[in-house]
Amino acid sequence: MILSLVAFLAVVVIVLCGVAAIFLATGDDQSDSAATSNAPVPGSSVSPPASRNGEQPNGDADLPAFRKALPVIVTGSIFDSGEQTDLIQREGWPFAFRVPVGWFCDEAMVVDGANNDGVECRPPGRTNGSSVAVGIRDCESPCDPEIQESMNQDIASGTLIEGDATTSYTEVANPKDNVYSLFVSHFFGSDAGQPLRWQVVVRGSGPHTDRAAIQKVANDIRTQTP
Repeated sequence: MILSLVAFLAVVVIVLCGVAAIFLATGDDQSDSAATSNAPVPGSSVSPPASRNGEQPNGDADLPAFRKALPVIVTGSIFDSGEQTDLIQREGWPFAFRVPVGWFCDEAMVVDGANNDGVECRPPGRTNGSSVAVGIRDCESPCDPEIQESMNQDIASGTLIEGDATTSYTEVANPKDNVYSLFVSHFFGSDAGQPLRWQVVVRGSGPHTDRAAIQKVANDIRTQTP
């Protein structure tokens, strides 16, 4: 009788061990499946978020690249090295330019004439009244000094100051009333020494206390248009 009891217990132990082994094997399979389903798919990627101000990589053939160049100053301040800025690249334009970080540019009518286009740029919130309008149009052939003077008279009121051979501007600074405005006209070609093809016009206005931001944009545009 004792031998029968021992044999029975041995069978029970063997059965229990078998059940445990099956349970453990099933659990491992489920864990492996879960790990496999949660793993990233090789080669998959997340698309980058849309960039601000309509910016696109310089590799896009339809958008202008930003040139590394020594600053050309019409008047006042320029962007410091390392200063945070946003890059404006307008499709079809022959140049890109920078604005203070956070500024946004919307399409705007700035100048008329052949193949004209324009944008108006403002700081975030548009609370202080500052704005910089940038317009571009073809320069009438042969784009000589006579033509340039005629095109300037078409868009500028008052006498312009000669900044250089192809740049004219006028500036109003009134710290007492906290008023500032800047008008710049510049004629340029596809590169330095190339025939003049376009006129770019910059109209900036805002509080006198914010004049540096307006000057930086205007000077950056002059630097980017040889």
